[in-house]
Amino acid sequence: MRIAVACLALSLVATPPLGAVTVLPATFEELVRESVSVVHGRVADVRGRWTADRRTIESVVTLEVADVLKGTDVDATTFVVPGGEAGDRILVIPGAPVFRAGDDVVVFLRGRAPSLPQPVGLALGVYRVAPGRDGVPRVIPTPISAASVAGRVSRGSVSRPVRTLAAFSADVRAIEARP
Repeated sequence: MRIAVACLALSLVATPPLGAVTVLPATFEELVRESVSVVHGRVADVRGRWTADRRTIESVVTLEVADVLKGTDVDATTFVVPGGEAGDRILVIPGAPVFRAGDDVVVFLRGRAPSLPQPVGLALGVYRVAPGRDGVPRVIPTPISAASVAGRVSRGSVSRPVRTLAAFSADVRAIEARP
């Protein structure tokens, strides 16, 4: 019995602390303000690669831009997200968005050259676009966002309705136009 207790005590002392990922939701206005650019487009290519120090994998995403909601007009943009597939290795990062060629998305990007930009708040800065029943493109809200009550996170909140792409774009431009 003493040996079992001693082993248990030793294992508790010798166990390294566990890490965790905490993503604090941002308001829509914060996403717009923190972004250098906001673009809508279709994913043309996703390429996984090892980072320069070969310690982790990241994915380089090329987006054919249909509309620039904030930032400089471009035909295409390239950005990076943590995780992905390189060779025979796959790295999954909780909270990081996953892209596939053909995805229709709106991406809130931050960062400047010489580094590639990244989505603001990882998956929080990526909105999927899909046609509604009437064929009009609609922006699918992120799974979480800041609730109206301080300190609470609301999932599936009615304060985040599905909006048309045109209304979503107008909202981004209106926030950017504010002083």
